[in-house]
Amino acid sequence: MTQQTPERNMPPVAPALEGDPVPPPEDSRFVIKPISETAVSVGRNIHSRRMFTTAEGRFESSFQFVLYNVLPVGETNVRHIHEDIEKVYYFLKGNAEIDCGPWRTTATAGDFLFFPADIAHQIYSQGPEDLEFIVCAAQTQGEARGMSDGGLLEAGDGGDD
Repeated sequence: MTQQTPERNMPPVAPALEGDPVPPPEDSRFVIKPISETAVSVGRNIHSRRMFTTAEGRFESSFQFVLYNVLPVGETNVRHIHEDIEKVYYFLKGNAEIDCGPWRTTATAGDFLFFPADIAHQIYSQGPEDLEFIVCAAQTQGEARGMSDGGLLEAGDGGDD
């Protein structure tokens, strides 16, 4: 499915680059981090590379971290909750069964997923290959509602303009 994005939802056009591009300086907020230079840590069944964090001091927003994760076939991460962190997942490989609060759904390579703050969640790697996914996390703006309202949107919340 392809649709035209309304112009009002597009960022403003920036001026063309003048001159030849140069590599970013070491103290630039523009960062590229090769995966080969990032150590793997293993915890709660998940193999994770912490690609970016606020501790690096480069973010001027509520952005907290980016992870590259691998969950082996048949493994489940520990059901957990982040009181003030919301996350977006992008699935690169594999198939997942996902619990979020009282709900269960599935995802496959190419799918995006949003986990709201303050709602327990868990992922199971269904196979036939390891589940690989990217996680981008941000600090909530305001108070996280979690399941206090049943985890459902109020009228007018989150709809398209």
